[in-house]
Amino acid sequence: ETPVITWANPADIVYGTPLGATQLNATASVTGSFVYTPAAGTLLQAGARTLSALFTPDDGAHYTTATAEVTLVVLPATPVITWPDPAGIVYGTALGAAQLNATANVPGAFAYKPAAGTVLNVGTQPLAVAFTPTDAVNYEPTTAGASIVVSQATPVVTWAAPSAIVFGTPLGAAQLNATASTAGAFVSSQPAGTILGAGSHSLVVDFTPADALNFTTASASVQLSVLQATPAITWASPAPILHGTPLGP
Repeated sequence: ETPVITWANPADIVYGTPLGATQLNATASVTGSFVYTPAAGTLLQAGARTLSALFTPDDGAHYTTATAEVTLVVLPATPVITWPDPAGIVYGTALGAAQLNATANVPGAFAYKPAAGTVLNVGTQPLAVAFTPTDAVNYEPTTAGASIVVSQATPVVTWAAPSAIVFGTPLGAAQLNATASTAGAFVSSQPAGTILGAGSHSLVVDFTPADALNFTTASASVQLSVLQATPAITWASPAPILHGTPLGP
């Protein structure tokens, strides 16, 4: 007599799950032993897989061996992406390996958005990555995200100390010639046209960037030496006089 084997299709498993008693759980109508193919502990590739069982009854005189098969669906696994939020950066810093540094527990390729080389505006900005595993049979593509804080940059103001001037020289472009690393406007504490007294003076400029989102204001100062002026003496040669004429106005 042929034993009756009862073995329902097991629930789906994810790739990486070894076969065990949850899948290899056939029963028979009589006592005996099962030999499964594949055996317990086997890791199956993703897809619909056939499991078979060979049953040998203890009472070999009255019962024959029997076989059974079931189908097990092995689902692709989702890779584990590790990507802590990167440290903050200053505006003007292009995204690179220090920020786009996600890792996965399996080999594959990362595609970042925004891409490397992008300069982000100030604020908390989202980063995203799409991961394509090398083993496309057993792993499915996945995505991950992070965020980065971009801080305002401080403009670089360049202003060389101007050459000394003589008292009476109004301030102008030769003295108020500061430049900045970004577009914007300068306001001087001593505006153009100011006439400074003799001595050493501190000139100060405040810079307001046109891009107020990504840059802070900045200021700079230089020293200007104002030299004493030499008065101009005007004295025309007087008209001739006669002997005996006293000098006068």
